[in-house]
Amino acid sequence: MTNSQQNLTRSSAITEMHSQLGTLSKNLEPMAKIIPPGPQRIRGIAGSGKTVLLCQKAAYMHLQNPDWDIALVFFTRSLYDLMEKQVNKWLKYFSDGKVQYDKRNSKLKVFHAWGTDEKNGLYRKIRKAHNFKPEPHNYPNYSPPEQLAKVVIQLLEAREIQPMFDAILIDEGQDLVVRDELKFKGKQPIYWLAWQALRPVNSEKPQQKRLIWAYDEAQSLHSLKIPTAKELFGEELSDLVKGIDKGAISKSIIMKQCFRTPHSILTAAHGIGMGLFRSDGMLSRYTNKKDWEKIGYQVEGSFNNGQKITLSRPPENYPNPLPEIWKKPVLEFNIYKNREAELTALSDKIKYNLEFDKLNPSRNILVIVLGSSREEAMALQKEVGEFLIQQNINIYISSASNINDLERNDRNRNQFWHEAGITISLIHRAKGNEADMVYVIGVDKIAENESNINLRNALFVALTRARGWAVLSGIDDYPMYQEIRQVIDIAESGKPFTFTYKRSPQWNLNDR
Repeated sequence: MTNSQQNLTRSSAITEMHSQLGTLSKNLEPMAKIIPPGPQRIRGIAGSGKTVLLCQKAAYMHLQNPDWDIALVFFTRSLYDLMEKQVNKWLKYFSDGKVQYDKRNSKLKVFHAWGTDEKNGLYRKIRKAHNFKPEPHNYPNYSPPEQLAKVVIQLLEAREIQPMFDAILIDEGQDLVVRDELKFKGKQPIYWLAWQALRPVNSEKPQQKRLIWAYDEAQSLHSLKIPTAKELFGEELSDLVKGIDKGAISKSIIMKQCFRTPHSILTAAHGIGMGLFRSDGMLSRYTNKKDWEKIGYQVEGSFNNGQKITLSRPPENYPNPLPEIWKKPVLEFNIYKNREAELTALSDKIKYNLEFDKLNPSRNILVIVLGSSREEAMALQKEVGEFLIQQNINIYISSASNINDLERNDRNRNQFWHEAGITISLIHRAKGNEADMVYVIGVDKIAENESNINLRNALFVALTRARGWAVLSGIDDYPMYQEIRQVIDIAESGKPFTFTYKRSPQWNLNDR
């Protein structure tokens, strides 16, 4: 290692990484400029560029067809700012700087799936257009997508939905899927509302509608359902995205490359999230080569009980250059005797990041806290915030009114970052956001109940927020810690994962 590499700071490594990655998002341009004549599904792993591609498609579609009513829809409220900035960026890019995004007057709307009294959303826009006022509702035991599904069903049962849009593009599609008992006539309510609100592309083919949806493979914090066409639209439309349209336009796009997250962090996230090295066998998995290949892996071995499986990712599927620039491990896992020791180490690392690495508190650094329940995670979030403030580190609780304010503000729910403070977030609000340096606190909350698929998946989501480095930490001692260390050691070495296939998984991810 040269002296310049030894003295390399994270800020300079980030600058070099962005210079190398700068053209990669433009590599999506050929796909962005293809406007499908009907429905299209975009599948891909975390960090593969699905959100960028959808924003590009929406911007290009709007420029080519300024009279179209277009909705770009997402689920995580803290992404409002990011989505609008992306749309503005690509409108300017595709128009050579002539067009900027005017969210008040543009026929291209960036919508939260639900919407609020202050801000329009897909459901709210359609509801108001149909002069429908839902019955008072309170669903405290339902997840946010389920709460939305309940009010959507009220609307679908009360009104015949009139077409309002020429195209609807949905990001975070996996988070809008609810359990079977909440379906509407065998269909996913939110998707069916979007489908009904679309004008047919061709009057002679009323089922030819321009609905484009993207989802992360194996990543949902709300549902274990895989959003296939049959799952979304029922048996009669199960072939909706099979085959190709006129002009050789594919109805289903698969994105294998991961631009955002370094190779070792991504593979470790898969290894830990799915439980590849659990002594009792994996919790969730793909069980055939075809589906592993769709998320960018190569497979050796057969998926029969007791057989060895080897998984590896070819270099072309992990273009993030940070590990080659940094030349040192980018993923750590640290165990402490108690929470105070864990938080002391966290504050020391953050001070180093700010003072020596010259990282900005906002967007460069993100702290994610875990918990087996929302209440437990919120309590830990407050504990982390109080500790860092005592160490003279400015923090921001996502959706709070200001820095160093430990209470949320419902009027500020769309805000995730504050320029003067380091964001401390629960996993659901962190989803869709990203940072160069990610600290994941409270891994013990997962290890206490390591067979819980949703908790494992929360850890997967936390890790894949990282653009550069990730540090996991927890307290006490749990059997899962040995599993995590094993996965990280293999991932950092660059070697493939070799494990023994055992019994059927609790959650099978195979394509249907």
